[in-house]
Amino acid sequence: MAVFLAGCAYKEPAVTEEQAERPKETSEIPYDEPLPEDYKGTLSMWGWDNDYYQTITGAFQEKYPNVEFEYTAVQHKDLPQKYETALISGGELPDIAWSVIDSRGEVFELDMWEPLEQEPYNFDISEIHEYLRPHMVNTKGNVCGIEQSLSPAGLAYRKDLAKKYLGTDDPAQLEAMMPDWESFIEKGKEVYEKSGGSVYMWFSLSDLRQFTQEQQGLAWVKDGKIDVEKTFGRSLELVCRFRDEHISDDLVAWTPAWNAAFNEDGHIFTACATWTVQFTIQSYDKSGGKEGRWGLMNAPEGNANLGGTSMGISHTCEDKRLAWEFIKFATLSTEGAKAINSIALMTTAKRPYEEVPELKNYKSPWFGEQDLGTYYMEKIVPHIRTRSLTPEDGVVHDSLGLVLNVINRDKSVSYEEAIGFLKEELSAELEEVEVY
Repeated sequence: MAVFLAGCAYKEPAVTEEQAERPKETSEIPYDEPLPEDYKGTLSMWGWDNDYYQTITGAFQEKYPNVEFEYTAVQHKDLPQKYETALISGGELPDIAWSVIDSRGEVFELDMWEPLEQEPYNFDISEIHEYLRPHMVNTKGNVCGIEQSLSPAGLAYRKDLAKKYLGTDDPAQLEAMMPDWESFIEKGKEVYEKSGGSVYMWFSLSDLRQFTQEQQGLAWVKDGKIDVEKTFGRSLELVCRFRDEHISDDLVAWTPAWNAAFNEDGHIFTACATWTVQFTIQSYDKSGGKEGRWGLMNAPEGNANLGGTSMGISHTCEDKRLAWEFIKFATLSTEGAKAINSIALMTTAKRPYEEVPELKNYKSPWFGEQDLGTYYMEKIVPHIRTRSLTPEDGVVHDSLGLVLNVINRDKSVSYEEAIGFLKEELSAELEEVEVY
């Protein structure tokens, strides 16, 4: 695959018959000016979030009714291989290419991306919220994609259970009570004892591992090396302690049992990104919307970015001018921000919030009168540490998942054994990386 790992070097596209037939004044419209409203064209896209796709393309077509989209649903875990297969075989790539955060470090190294910071796009990355910028570039510094929406995460909590077992449901008081994970663990012991073992502070060890790993802001591979204990030790130590001291339940995320637990009364806290509100809490807590029984707060020791999907333009795209018009609309414009706000998502660009300040505001019946959008923007985002992505991230992510499964399945596995197992896995999977 070395031939495909050349990054985002720009290639002058060939002129197609369709492009040649376009009026000269249309085909030569500068990239920083809008297209005519009667512009005709078609864009292909591979993705996995149908709600986002339908919302943003529908809004774009209100402005450009003669533009059509061809959408292919692909699970995000299958997309890296699908891209590589197209590159190897000479097959067609989508015009608009998506990339999920888990494998983006690898995917952004493929020789398929238009460098958006270069001519003719001239994208200024400072338009995007600062903490997301490292997630949009490859190892050469090329901007290969722009994030669809913000994914800041704090903690959501059941207000009724927090008040019953912790004495308050006020986010500021809870934050003061548990400024670090040590104090969180101590309170968790009290909750477990008071409830007779029926209430846990946390739902799932997998959620905990991901959140505590991301909040550290450490790149997983540095200078061709992985210092396993320095990079992953804190997170794995907390996972083992939460398991052993009954702070967390052993539910597996995204399983029916985990889903059902959101409608029950056995867990207080969970990691909560912007998208979690709609896709998890509102989806699985059937009665919480009537009671407004959830709250949002800062997490002990800082917040995290959870998830995220970027969109870029592939080299094989025949109408790059139209593709850039769509990317700008979806990720940078106030119109696009309004569109995704309707599905409880928040744009990554700063200017829309300056033009329409109320775009920060978002409430959910599940969270009562708390303004979630403002809380995310003003409370959660300033306390996020961001890690730089690396080409090995996908392999590391899979290895961390294997270790977590072992910890969750075998309660006797110690922290030291978990670290040893992770070192073995990474050494076997990443032969060219020094693992120690």
